Amino acid sequence: MGDNTNGVLCLSNTDDFRKKLISRINRIAGQLRGIEKMILNHVKCDEILNQVSSVKSALNGVAKVVLEAHLKNCVVHDIKAGLEGEATSELILTLNTLIEKKGKKINESNNNIIRKIEQQIEMMRKSIEKDECCSSILRDISIIKGELDSMARVILEGHVKNCLVRDIKAGLEEKTIDDFLYTINKMVK
Repeated sequence: MGDNTNGVLCLSNTDDFRKKLISRINRIAGQLRGIEKMILNHVKCDEILNQVSSVKSALNGVAKVVLEAHLKNCVVHDIKAGLEGEATSELILTLNTLIEKKGKKINESNNNIIRKIEQQIEMMRKSIEKDECCSSILRDISIIKGELDSMARVILEGHVKNCLVRDIKAGLEEKTIDDFLYTINKMVK
């Protein structure tokens, strides 16, 4: 379903659409490199977590565009071709994968997580260039968001154990709590 057989292009019939999508993905990759630099430069945890949240938001934007293209091109074509069972099953699977929140235990460093995300972004970029099925791109986005959640959990745990405790002991509890709640609210969106 949804590949570029039978004259149906999964993403779009225009190169401009794919170029814009790749441009968005390149910006996300740049944001990820920025997060890595922030970690290396020991920037405040809440600032890093805000950037992680921004990357997830940008990925959600890409996911919405890809999902719309998938619906308009792949799903419509397959349903009209009499493949409605396959089309709806794959769409439901794709949506469940995209929406699913994974609460896996983290045993990796942020560097390893960043490398995995970079590899996934590269795979997504190649999928777009080859006009592969939208559902595989949406699964890539879901994997990246899961890895970003992993990174956020690692940073958040360190922030709570170190920064939050240190700042409250220093008598800065009001500002510390306000900053912490602001960060958490951005992450929970």
